[in-house]
Amino acid sequence: MRWFKGELPDSSFERLRAAILNSSIKTRLMIGLIPPVLIILIVTGYLTYFISNKFISSAIERSSQLQVMALKHEIEYFLDNCRQDLSNLAKENVNEDALRRFLSQSKLNGGVDYLGIAFISQKTADHLIYMAKEGYIAQIPSAMISEIKPIPLIYYEKVKQLTPDQVWLSPITELEFPFPEPDNPNQKLIRKVINMATPCCKSGGATGYLIVMVDVLNLRNILSLYNSSQSPIWAFERTAEERYFYLFDLDGWILFQSESVEKPHADLSSHLARTGFTGILGRQGQESAFLPDSIFGNYWKMVEDVREGRNSALMLTTNKPNYYDRDYFLAYAPVRFKSSDTARPQVVAGVAYMDISRLTMAAGLKHMDTMFLVTVAAALVVAGLIYLLGGIITRPIVKLAQAVKDLSQKPELEAIHISHFGKEIKGLQQAINTMIATLNRQLEEIRQKDRKIRSAILKEQAPLDRAIAGPEPDEGRDRVPSIVGYGARIERLKSEILKAAQAEADVLIIGETGTGKQLAAEAIHNLSARRGKAFISINCGALDENLLLDTLFGHVKGAFTEAKTDRKGAFLEADRGTLFLDEIQAASPRVQQAMLRATAMRKVKPLGSDREMDVDVRLIVATNVDLKGLIDKGLFREDLYFRLKVITVNTPPLREQKENIPVLSRHFLGLQERLTGRTAKGVSKGALSMLMRYDWPGNVRELQNCITRAVVMAEGQLIQADDIHLDAEDADGDRAEAFLEAAAGPPADAPPDLNARQRKAFSAITAQGQVTRGQYQALIGGNLPARTAIYDLQNLVTRGILKKTGRGPATHYVLPEKTDPGRQ
Repeated sequence: MRWFKGELPDSSFERLRAAILNSSIKTRLMIGLIPPVLIILIVTGYLTYFISNKFISSAIERSSQLQVMALKHEIEYFLDNCRQDLSNLAKENVNEDALRRFLSQSKLNGGVDYLGIAFISQKTADHLIYMAKEGYIAQIPSAMISEIKPIPLIYYEKVKQLTPDQVWLSPITELEFPFPEPDNPNQKLIRKVINMATPCCKSGGATGYLIVMVDVLNLRNILSLYNSSQSPIWAFERTAEERYFYLFDLDGWILFQSESVEKPHADLSSHLARTGFTGILGRQGQESAFLPDSIFGNYWKMVEDVREGRNSALMLTTNKPNYYDRDYFLAYAPVRFKSSDTARPQVVAGVAYMDISRLTMAAGLKHMDTMFLVTVAAALVVAGLIYLLGGIITRPIVKLAQAVKDLSQKPELEAIHISHFGKEIKGLQQAINTMIATLNRQLEEIRQKDRKIRSAILKEQAPLDRAIAGPEPDEGRDRVPSIVGYGARIERLKSEILKAAQAEADVLIIGETGTGKQLAAEAIHNLSARRGKAFISINCGALDENLLLDTLFGHVKGAFTEAKTDRKGAFLEADRGTLFLDEIQAASPRVQQAMLRATAMRKVKPLGSDREMDVDVRLIVATNVDLKGLIDKGLFREDLYFRLKVITVNTPPLREQKENIPVLSRHFLGLQERLTGRTAKGVSKGALSMLMRYDWPGNVRELQNCITRAVVMAEGQLIQADDIHLDAEDADGDRAEAFLEAAAGPPADAPPDLNARQRKAFSAITAQGQVTRGQYQALIGGNLPARTAIYDLQNLVTRGILKKTGRGPATHYVLPEKTDPGRQ
């Protein structure tokens, strides 16, 4: 850029950039800090608005849920009162006076204003039906009963299954009935009602059932009451939005909505509840009922929740014009009815409440006004503080710059030389020079360390043949060649396999995952008298209960829908041979029961078969868990355990026979050679050291996978430590220890008067060219104290064998010839 050379910039952007770079710290602080502060305030304001809006919405939701739950309980209370009134009447002597008294006194006593009461005789035509209207009670003559639509006699099929204390509740129906009055004897009325019926006996012994008829306007008026200022839970005046309740049935039909509390006799309506929906309006007997289309997911989710007995609330969106500043909340709850005092309540309908509020928008606007004032005030305060503190901050920066400049004059450091932009930046530039010099020195030390880590010692091929512990036996005399390895544990395993093969008893193989339980089972079979017969292997952990039973015992054609042909099952397939069941602990109690009979009787019965079949099979089972522990927990049958545990074979984990890692590695390398047709690769000392130090939780299978992966990933004919991929928690530590182990050894040219610890570490220090206190402690081992390690290293420094560089955590002890050339 040309202004570095004193030339004028060509563009306005360059002039602005030059002005900023050459300005004072106070100006740059204002330019750099005020915008972020404003952004933080704006983001904070948005987040607080978002959170407060969320909590306000939650509060409105809860308020809506409270409203709908209160209404739900009031409706359930109303229905339960009607049920109790009917049940109490059924317990009395039912006659004309009792029915008339029931209608006349119910409302006077603060109860329900019933539309009618009827006794329907079961075997005679001696029916009693009374209807009420505005305090006048009329008995329906027998000749006019047939004019009632629907006639009450049709409810007999609904009621005949009820016990005397049970009440049946009908859906909302349209009732047309004659209501003869003195001045209008041919009068007929139509009402929307719900009926409740219960069995009873009429005085005189006649049996039948009572029906009480409740005008649905009673329910609608409960909705209207709770949607008004006269509501029992009304607490404060709200804005004049159109809020409403509505009742819907379990089929999704909106039956009716709340109306003005001043209009208790208004017709049923659903015009508000169906606003915004498309669907079917009206059904037989219910002109105002409405069924929304299935495309309205929120509505049908509400219906489904109510069917399942759940109550909740939803926040809705609207596309109505001029409604942008309002929030819509739909709260709903199921309405339950119990047929008797002891019966479990059943969901019969649902009630919903549409709540509309401007509270969140009003709170948001007020929040925005407050945040604007706070932002302006914060910007002014920050600007004032920067102006006052800028001069104070500048003075120490100038002093610090001078000190850094003095450090940069030392011969070990190289200072950078560029034009500067202001007095303050010049001092910071000199501080950066010092940091660069320090970084260069540390990078050189890292490069030296990396070169030594990649030394030839770790890349030399490990002699796998000589690493085998003990002499190799003659392969021709090894009767269990499938088990690779030597030593006491492997020999004991082979001995157990040979003994088990000579017997005909069942065998339990115990061992961790990957220790060769399958190989042991196959070896027992191949060395036994059954070696020419079938060897069937089943993994119980891979099959569910039914599939495992079918796999083990088979089925006959037609035993179940999918059984198109007979299936013999593993026991019959392995007849006269061996059946191996791995992960036996995964068998369910039902499978264990079936296996107990099969092992005890040596008989199996396929699913769907009527006869048992004899089987001659040797059972070998394997597990990687403690079966006794499962028995104590009740997860495994003790009798089955002792049936299976006739002969026990234990497969040792790899961590207890690490002496076999070299020969196993050689074996797996040979397998890869035969599979790929390529010359077998070797293993470096560093890679072998990592293998020997690892604990192998996956045992031999994990080692085989590791070797196979290394063969594929290695680029040369020798597998290096970097090609070995072990568990992430142990891999880094194993690589470092492998380096130290490979580099350590008998000191070739060590000074004669070193102590035992120094002699042990000298070869590794020589190979690496440097060492840290932590590396020295790792070399010596045995939890060497840090103080002892520092004493040994300082002794080597005093005698001129090592040279100390760096300070604090960056301290290194290097050989004199490895010292940074810039320091000599």
